[in-house]
Order: sequence, then C-alpha cells, then structure tokens
Amino acid sequence: MTSYKDIIGQFETAANLHQGINEFSYGTLDQLDTATQNIQYSYLFLRPLQGVGLSGNTRSLNFELYSLDVPKLEDPQGLQIMTETEFALYDIVGYFNRGPLQQTTQVNINNITPVNEAFIDRVYGWVANITYFEQGVFNYCDYPG
Repeated sequence: MTSYKDIIGQFETAANLHQGINEFSYGTLDQLDTATQNIQYSYLFLRPLQGVGLSGNTRSLNFELYSLDVPKLEDPQGLQIMTETEFALYDIVGYFNRGPLQQTTQVNINNITPVNEAFIDRVYGWVANITYFEQGVFNYCDYPG
C-alpha cells in the first residue's frame, strides 16, 4: 500500500513534469488564497476530502484538484486559460491512468466545475472532484509481525 505522503508526492511529481504547470501545493482551502500565499501560476492545488477509504481490497481517497491561472491581457474573458487549465487536469489524470503508475493506481474525475475570479485575484480555471484508487492493498506477506 502506498503511503498517503507518497500519494501526495505522486501528484506533485506529475505537476512538476507537466510543462504548463509552474507550481503544485497541497492542503486546506485557506492555503489556496493568494492573499496569504506567494503562488506562481499556472497552479495545481490538491485538497483532501471525505472518502470511502477501504472497500474490499481497493483503497479510495477523494480530493479536489484545482487547476488555475491568471489570464493575459489579450484574454480578458479567460477563455484560453479555461482551455489550458482544463486540459492540465486531464493530463494529470492521464499521468496516473496511462503513465508510470497505471499498474497500481487509477484516478477518476467525478465532476468538474469552472472557477472564475476566485479569491478576488482574477484567477480562472477548474476544480475537479477526483477519486484516487489503489487496487490490491492487502497482502499478508506485508503484514507487520
């Protein structure tokens, strides 16, 4: 079973490998406010949510995954940013489902919601409610004893 810290690290690695994402962070919603944080956009933020935990031999954890950016002057409605931040979410999910982690994990997007001018700092983007799945978490050979 992958540790919770390592799962967050997997999301950070996926964000760091993505050419269109400048910064990744994890935490509570108050840490997303740029008035209190020095954020380098484009930004990927992972927030833990209530989840199932364990069902059978599958572990599932729920998160909100934010993909945010500030539009350029020539994009005042944020349409280009909305496009880029949406695709960034799909890229991160693809990293888990089709990349180096595809044998052990699966990430599903349950729904996606637009974010416009959140926290009065003119950011645009999306928040996706996602579920991280890990199959085969029980193995007696790994039992401490």
